[in-house]
Amino acid sequence: MSKAPAPAAAPAAAAEGAAPKKSKKKLFIAVGAVLVLGLGGAGGFIMMKKSGSAQAKEAAHAPAPVEKKPSVFSALDPFTVNLADRDVGHYLQIGLTYELNGKEMEDEVKNQMPLIRSRILLLLTSKTAVELATPEGKARLAGELIAVARQPMEGTKPAAAQAPDRGIVNVHFSAFIIQ
Repeated sequence: MSKAPAPAAAPAAAAEGAAPKKSKKKLFIAVGAVLVLGLGGAGGFIMMKKSGSAQAKEAAHAPAPVEKKPSVFSALDPFTVNLADRDVGHYLQIGLTYELNGKEMEDEVKNQMPLIRSRILLLLTSKTAVELATPEGKARLAGELIAVARQPMEGTKPAAAQAPDRGIVNVHFSAFIIQ
């Protein structure tokens, strides 16, 4: 009878010896994984910190962005002009609205409106119906209308009147009829 308990005790002893080996193996794997993840995280943190400080240096040396003011719209009274066609008498009826950058520019444009309207009339009467009939012609006219309105105004500094970030941003057509 003494032999029967011995084989049962042997597998139990073997199981006790195997359990510590398996748990040590799992422990080493877990510790290794934690170390790898920790070192990777630390390396990533250092790299991000370096790139963040480089970006901060670039931002410190970059010029300050121009503050975008809300647009103000200044509608002009409609224009009706004879076009420069020689063979047929065409006329243009056009409504314009200038988009301005800020309230202070609106006051400046209103003060100079007679001068601006005169320049616009001279520009419009130099055009032909063929020039204005295409979308490209209308786009070209819009660019010319902006340039005319940005020309130096009386009593202002030339650079200040022409600066698009401070002055006249765009022109919009509210009516465009050629007959």
